[in-house]
Amino acid sequence: MALEEFGVILAALRKKLMKIGIVIGIGTFSSFPFMSRLLNQIQKDLLPEGVKTVVIQPVEAIMLEMKMSLIIGVLLSLPLIAYYVYDALRNRYDIVNRFEIKKSFIVLVAVSALILFFLGAAYSYFIMLPVLLRFLNTLAMSVGATSTWSLELWVHFAIMMTVVFGLAFELPIVLPLLARFGVVNYQTLREHRKHGIVIVFIVAAIITPPDVVSQMMIAIPMLLFYEIGLLVTRITIK
Repeated sequence: MALEEFGVILAALRKKLMKIGIVIGIGTFSSFPFMSRLLNQIQKDLLPEGVKTVVIQPVEAIMLEMKMSLIIGVLLSLPLIAYYVYDALRNRYDIVNRFEIKKSFIVLVAVSALILFFLGAAYSYFIMLPVLLRFLNTLAMSVGATSTWSLELWVHFAIMMTVVFGLAFELPIVLPLLARFGVVNYQTLREHRKHGIVIVFIVAAIITPPDVVSQMMIAIPMLLFYEIGLLVTRITIK
């Protein structure tokens, strides 16, 4: 690669990163004034009865609001990042023409991925987290303890669970795409189903408290969507 070409690539990359940074900044600063209201709503929806929240450090609340607004800014920039990745693959490797990817297919995948992500996030927020948090509070009460949770830690846990489930619900799209692009094949995915089950339970054990109920509430939906992903892969291949 010539030095001039490398300089052109760096200049184009710098411009794209600046645009992504601008979108993140706009999303972050425009959403920050609403974070206190959002935090109150999260506590109203998810906090079990009798549990109190505390701030351990003077800046804990405002730092949490800043982190949440930054997450929103990053989420708003994802469509632009996805477009830049698609444009780079199209121009540098001709991947679009090689695999005969049409724009309608890209739009369908993007819309489906967005819908599945919100379905996973909704399952976590409205179904899984309320049950899990009440269960954990019940365990604390059974040993005579009063639950007093750090505001930042438990809200961070709730957000992490919501994002994890949003990503887990993407499996019915990710697996067929990997098979379509030749990264893996359906036969390999089916033959290594047992390994997939083990990995799912390991992930569930890492990201949840050490109790069977919470692990099963995470592992079962992930396994279900893995099987759905296999089914969709088999249908699309045919």
